[in-house]
Order: sequence, then C-alpha cells, then structure tokens
Amino acid sequence: MWLLSVAALAGLYAPVFQQLGGVWWTDSYAAHGPFVPLFSAMLAWMDRDGLRATAGRGRPAGAVLVLGAVGLLGVGWWRGSLFLQGLSAVLAVAGLVLWRLGASCLRRAAFPVAFLLLMLPLPRAAVDAVTLDLQLFAVEFAGLALALADVPFYRHGLLIQLPSLTLEVAEICNGLRFLLALFVLTVAFAQVTQRTVPRKLLLVASAIPIAILANAFRVAVIATGVHYVGPEVASGFIHHSIGKAVWALTLVPLVTLGILLRLRQRPAARCEGSAHAAGAVEIPR
Repeated sequence: MWLLSVAALAGLYAPVFQQLGGVWWTDSYAAHGPFVPLFSAMLAWMDRDGLRATAGRGRPAGAVLVLGAVGLLGVGWWRGSLFLQGLSAVLAVAGLVLWRLGASCLRRAAFPVAFLLLMLPLPRAAVDAVTLDLQLFAVEFAGLALALADVPFYRHGLLIQLPSLTLEVAEICNGLRFLLALFVLTVAFAQVTQRTVPRKLLLVASAIPIAILANAFRVAVIATGVHYVGPEVASGFIHHSIGKAVWALTLVPLVTLGILLRLRQRPAARCEGSAHAAGAVEIPR
C-alpha cells in the first residue's frame, strides 16, 4: 500500500519538479533552487544512522497529511501557482516520513524537509512588493557615497545622472537575487556550524541587511567607477567583476560571525562538562 502510494505520488509530482527545473534554469530569482534539494539529501544521508535509530511505527496522520498535500496540489494546478504545487510536494514528503517512519523520525528530519521550502520560486507579488524599496535604497546609498567622494551627480527617482553617463537602478539591480541566494547559503551554513537555535537565527537574520548593504555598495562602486574610469564600468567585464568581488566580500562578515558564534559555544560546553565531572552543584541564574 505504502509503495503504491509512493509510486502514485511520484507520478503526480513529476510535472511539478519538471516545472521547477525550468524555473531554476530561466528565472534568476530562483537560480539557487538546485542547491536546496541536493543539500537536503546530503544532510539526510549524513544523518542516516540517526534517522534509522529514530524510525518507529508509522502514524496514520501521515496519510492524512499526504491527502491534504494532494488537495493543495489540485489547488495549485487550478490557480496555476507553481509555488503552491511546490509547497504541496514538501508537505507530501513530510507526510510520507510520518506515515512510514513515525513522528520521532520526522522530528529528526525536520530541517532537511523544511529546507526544501527554499527551493520554491518566490511569488511574483512578493518580488513586486520589495523591489522598489530595494532600488530606492541602493540609489540613496550610492548618492551618499558619491557625495562623500565629491563626485558631481544629479539624482532623479531611480536615475543617477553623472557627467559622462546616466545610470538607472533597474529591477535587475534591486539585489533581491543576491539576497535570496545569500539567505539560502547562510541557512545551510548556520545549520552546519551552529548548535543552538538562537545562534542559527542570529546568523541567518544577519544575511538580510548584509546582502542589502552589499548590493547598495555595488551600485555605489559602479557609479563612482563610471566617473573616475569611464562608462565601460557600467557594463561588460568590469561590471560583472565588481559584482563577483562584492559577493565574495559579503561572505567574509557572515563566515566571521559564524566562527565567532561557534567559538562562544565551546567554553560554555567545557565548563559545563567540568562542573559535572567534579560533582559541582549548578546555581540557578
């Protein structure tokens, strides 16, 4: 029964993953998508002994969750929403684990399963809701940088008029692609390096302002480069090189913060172990 259900679900969701693959390939907002299921599978494989140890009697509630996921799949088809269809696939995976392996195993696999949500393409309404604010922030930041560098410019909306060229901070320059990719990478990095939920959340939350500031800094560097070097900075090899360099620099504060948070956990763990070894009584804080 269970194997037949898995086969039937595989047939139902095959078109969904085919569509997801197409979006990952063509939509720059979803370019990080292929990394997500690969990382989830890697985590599950690395923890296979722990998952096997927690596997128990399956729960009928898992079958109910699978049926609910199939219903959501139907709604997604009806509305033409790939997001809902992908969400349905993640719920179906969770339901299958609960149905076959039990609640303890599902709790153990909670992160690999939940991480799959990040493979879903961001709804266009969400993109539209933040794009203009991100563009305006980048323009204002670039204007401040140009003023500090004593570069003559005139700003009008999303345009930065320089003596040699007028730059437009278009949607492609909103930094959202960069933010999404960095967010997904930081979630994975936090899961691997941090032991406590608060530290994981702190590291993940830091990726958002860092990504926004990095994109604004990139726009400022390009605008300044156009004035001092020439219009060629705004396109071609130099433009892409600046983007790659800013991406690499953005990883430095995130990795540094991750290392510092990790180091702060170790002394506490050693002290706790020493206290128990000596038979010390812990004083409530």
